[in-house]
Amino acid sequence: MREQFLQKVFSYMEEQELVKAGDLVFAGVSGGADSMCLLEVLRAYQKEVDFQLRVIHVEHGIRGEESLADAAYVRRFCEEKNVPCEVISVDASAYSGAHGISVEEAARDLRYEAFEAAAQAAEHAWAADAAEHAWATDAAGTAPAGGMRRVRIAVAHHMEDQAETVLWQMIRGSDIKGLGGMRPKRGRIIRPLLSVERTQIEVFLRGEGIGWREDVTNGDRSYTRNRLRMDVLPVLAQLNGQAVGHLCESAGRLQEAEDYLAAQTDALYACHTKKILQGGLLVQVALLQEQPLMQRRVLYRALETVSGKAKDLGARHIVLLQELFSHQVGRELMLPYRVRARRTYEGVELLAKSGSEVLAGETAPGQIRMEILEHVPIAEISKKKYTKWFDYDKIEYNVQIRKRQSGDYLIIDSAGHRQKLKNYLVNEKIPQAERDGLWLLADGSHIMWVIGHRMSDYYKVNEHTKRVLEVQYDGGNEDE
Repeated sequence: MREQFLQKVFSYMEEQELVKAGDLVFAGVSGGADSMCLLEVLRAYQKEVDFQLRVIHVEHGIRGEESLADAAYVRRFCEEKNVPCEVISVDASAYSGAHGISVEEAARDLRYEAFEAAAQAAEHAWAADAAEHAWATDAAGTAPAGGMRRVRIAVAHHMEDQAETVLWQMIRGSDIKGLGGMRPKRGRIIRPLLSVERTQIEVFLRGEGIGWREDVTNGDRSYTRNRLRMDVLPVLAQLNGQAVGHLCESAGRLQEAEDYLAAQTDALYACHTKKILQGGLLVQVALLQEQPLMQRRVLYRALETVSGKAKDLGARHIVLLQELFSHQVGRELMLPYRVRARRTYEGVELLAKSGSEVLAGETAPGQIRMEILEHVPIAEISKKKYTKWFDYDKIEYNVQIRKRQSGDYLIIDSAGHRQKLKNYLVNEKIPQAERDGLWLLADGSHIMWVIGHRMSDYYKVNEHTKRVLEVQYDGGNEDE
């Protein structure tokens, strides 16, 4: 069984070209079954391929003594196996509150930040060493053995993880790229275990006499992935015993389709866009001659290029861009990451706005006045009902004045807990007839201020605030 299992993983790694001779591989090891299996597989693979292996364990500061015990377990195991190990401690709860995301998301972000930092540090060390010994080349001019090498970050996702990802993307209404799930490799990230199931992993570990740590949060149904794993996948398995495998196979086929469409998108993007001043892009009106699917893909690529980010770009933003082509010249649209879209005679221009610009989107009754203040004493925070101060540097998109939309939420406490706007309005007993008429100060879907009512805790000014956005609404009483 051991050799069968290892050969299956090794064949997958070779097919996907995940690890090559001379690589440095950082393995993310939590102490759970999946990551302990990953570590043992990589140790065994070193007998096949000559590469360097190091372990990184990220301690998230969430589960107290249990979390510290996980770190100690991983460190001790690595010492026994003579594998270099670094334990990095982070505060996922604090990060969650500061960024308005779940603790689960915060832990993931911090984990990958730690992996990337380690990889970059290794590359910088090699670059410095190569520069110092630049003279030490052989007759053919080859770089020294200690020169630059490829860095990989290995994570322990397996087939059930892939199935969960596909299901999650499906219920989110994702596109083909999302439905393709996780790739065997993405940038530095490699996933050697995507070809095996969790049961196979546990059988392998027991055969090797390797224990693992159980994370109690894996049984917490408040986490979406846990509910998919515990409640949805078992039902699918009852309907078809090969459900997990089939979901993974479908993901692979969708990845192939995405690769083909990406190549077509590249060609159309080059044909229908051109650079303009201030780092912007013009999407030419001729794009409308293409199929709607390809229009959307080119627009997404253009928006991602100008914004420099993609995480919060959604289908609705692309639909709005498509619709802008049918509007009159001069019409503008504000998009995530401070991107301004403007209809011109030639098509649609996408321009990245500077950090000092703030926009009020719709026209509210009365006037909205906004001003950016610097070096303001915290004791001077406005207590007026219709004048509010916000931490300007926490604003992610453009500030908009608008009515409510699906998906709107507030942060309701310093711990970063979210509440749907709909639930807030119900709890505050605001009559149904008045809810659609409320004016909101919004940063994407994050409601900064229900004007005349409460503001989101996330944007509150504190002793760490450097710049303040002062917003005054003259539709209310100025003295309130």
